Amino acid sequence: MGTVALTTAAVLLLPAPAVAQPAPIDPGVPAVPALDMSAPMGARQLDPAHAVMPPAGLPPAAPVPSGVESVAFTPGARDATGAREIRQARPLHLVAVTWAGPAPDTVEVRSTDAAGQWGRWTGLDPAGSEKDAAPDAAPAAGGGTDPIWVGDRNAVQVRALRAGAPVTDEVQVVRIDPGVGSNDQAIGALGSARGPAAPKYVTRAQWGADESKATWAAETTPTVRAVTIHHTSESNDYSPAESPAIVRAIFAYHTQKQGWGDIGYNALVDRYGTIFEGRAGGMDKAVVAAHAGGFNRETWGIAMMGNYMGEAPTPAALNSVAALAAWKLGGLYRDPREQVRLTSAGGGTSRFPKGQTTTVPALFAHRDVGNTSCPGDAGYAQMDPLRDKVQQLISESASDVRTAWSAQRASLGEPTRVESPTVDGTGRITTFEHGTVIWSPRTGAWPVTGAIAEHWREAGAEGSPLGYPIGAERDVPGGRQQAFEHGALTWDRATGAVRGGV
Repeated sequence: MGTVALTTAAVLLLPAPAVAQPAPIDPGVPAVPALDMSAPMGARQLDPAHAVMPPAGLPPAAPVPSGVESVAFTPGARDATGAREIRQARPLHLVAVTWAGPAPDTVEVRSTDAAGQWGRWTGLDPAGSEKDAAPDAAPAAGGGTDPIWVGDRNAVQVRALRAGAPVTDEVQVVRIDPGVGSNDQAIGALGSARGPAAPKYVTRAQWGADESKATWAAETTPTVRAVTIHHTSESNDYSPAESPAIVRAIFAYHTQKQGWGDIGYNALVDRYGTIFEGRAGGMDKAVVAAHAGGFNRETWGIAMMGNYMGEAPTPAALNSVAALAAWKLGGLYRDPREQVRLTSAGGGTSRFPKGQTTTVPALFAHRDVGNTSCPGDAGYAQMDPLRDKVQQLISESASDVRTAWSAQRASLGEPTRVESPTVDGTGRITTFEHGTVIWSPRTGAWPVTGAIAEHWREAGAEGSPLGYPIGAERDVPGGRQQAFEHGALTWDRATGAVRGGV
């Protein structure tokens, strides 16, 4: 998510060296290594022209119940900054700070290290209102920070300031227990893929989403015009097997404490390169999430799991983010540097009031539209190299469907689902606002629109006895007709009926 005078983070999957505690926030932008444009794709390689496919052989997990509870500060003295402590006999897992009244200016948390010594302070961004503003909605009371993963540690200190004065007594700490999923160890051992492949991801069922907690029906928009890059603000110090637990904990916090009806992000990527399905509704669809207040419609949010203020995202994470963004943008025929105009819906941490428009690249960072540090200074420094990598991946996957659409863009409208394999696996297909374009090596690429398209789809589309179209729709006496591999469909101008077939 992001910052409004607080601070954030993100994650991914590949065997990686141990990671130190996050460094304190530095107002300067640290030097970070550039994204390697010549290196092969990281943990979850994908070809942007292919559909997203879940990892093979990984069964659905039983839904994992998760607990969200407030925990009390330990009685006792506090220091001059107002810092207070929580100690418990059990692991704290994921914690967040919430408040019922006015928001603090800054909130910081630190936990003990493996030796029991206090680590560095980490600032947390506010995450209390990433939803777009509802029409005529009154300002929401209270709020909360992004959560931070502390794993098996059982002690944290918290300090909150407003106008330079301690207000720690006005905040509460929330503990989120993600439970243990039956797939956690298997997901942690997935390893890295080699060579171009469809973007593999861990489904909601596989990471153990408790769907009874997802109370909002999925909402879609006509298309995705831009992809937003985030970090999730928690620690970078987690193992591959802990990644599913972190996703479940974020899901629990967003649904049970923030009231967002589901997890806020469309997809999450851990520091090892593993991609996790986020908000329900379909990875290939234009699902409205709650990741960039004011700009959730027609954008798609990818969250790097971890905190990337002072530490750069791993190469595995960046490569998987690039692959996922290339699949989403390339499959919808958008270039990452293409400038798009977005109109703010207000609310959230939006930098722009409701109704105001702004122009951003089709691949942009949360801070470009929000009052936030997200995706961290080190993460933000990677945006230009990331756009270069995404453009490279898109360019390497030429599409006859895209060419056919470009010639008839005015009539077909914008893509509504990413380009995907056809049912028989021999061709490619994309749906648009006003029709479909389908291609196979034996027939070429042709649009199918209107009543003829509706009849063809009801019959089973390319899987029907008609097969693929072999030409464009044309005028015939009394109506319109389109030829297919094994027959023709004719639309009657007088009655509106479609007749014909094999």
